[in-house]
Amino acid sequence: QGEPGGGGVAQEAFDTLQSEVTTARGSRANLNNRISTISNFASPNAGGIIVGEYYDNAFQGMASSTLIGAANRVDMAPFYTSEQLRIDMIGTLVSTAVASALGKCFIYGSGADNWPSELLFEGDSDLLFSSTGYKGHAIDFTFDSGRQYWLGVRHSSTATLRTINSGSAVNLGVAGAAGTSYYTVIRRTIAYATPLPPLWDFLPSDRAANITPPSIRMRAAAL
Repeated sequence: QGEPGGGGVAQEAFDTLQSEVTTARGSRANLNNRISTISNFASPNAGGIIVGEYYDNAFQGMASSTLIGAANRVDMAPFYTSEQLRIDMIGTLVSTAVASALGKCFIYGSGADNWPSELLFEGDSDLLFSSTGYKGHAIDFTFDSGRQYWLGVRHSSTATLRTINSGSAVNLGVAGAAGTSYYTVIRRTIAYATPLPPLWDFLPSDRAANITPPSIRMRAAAL
């Protein structure tokens, strides 16, 4: 019974293990299995979700950074959760305010190619980036465990926001064969007064390198 391929209990155990490995590496139909290891390092993850606590899209617990905004700029980055997460607030933290500056947060789902697809949420009111502190939208939204989302913010001006440390950002590709930096966000210029597209038509040129992603901070609600 001892050798794989020889039948018996050992063979059954070997076949089961091989099947599990195949499933974990399988098609996009098995996305939950394939990203389970990744999502175990994603927010909120390491413990259970605490209602009333805030979580963001950082993949590791490192000190946050900052980034100056730009008029009409849209930035987003991936988000996973290892547990189902319902939220009642979504927003961002203004580090340096600018008079009359505005912003909005948003959520996109992912398509079969794992790039942004359908728009799931865009704030219907402006966040005032003309003063410092947390700025958020009321929301009732539930993130499914093991599903990829894209969280982002759009700017009307040049307020500075808190961002995720580059060491906690995702790798969206190397910036060229001899590149020394990595693509970390999807970025596009869209007039602030124009609604976001209901379906994001991803282009490789959307990726921006060596950019710290916006810290999108969400308050957990009871399921």
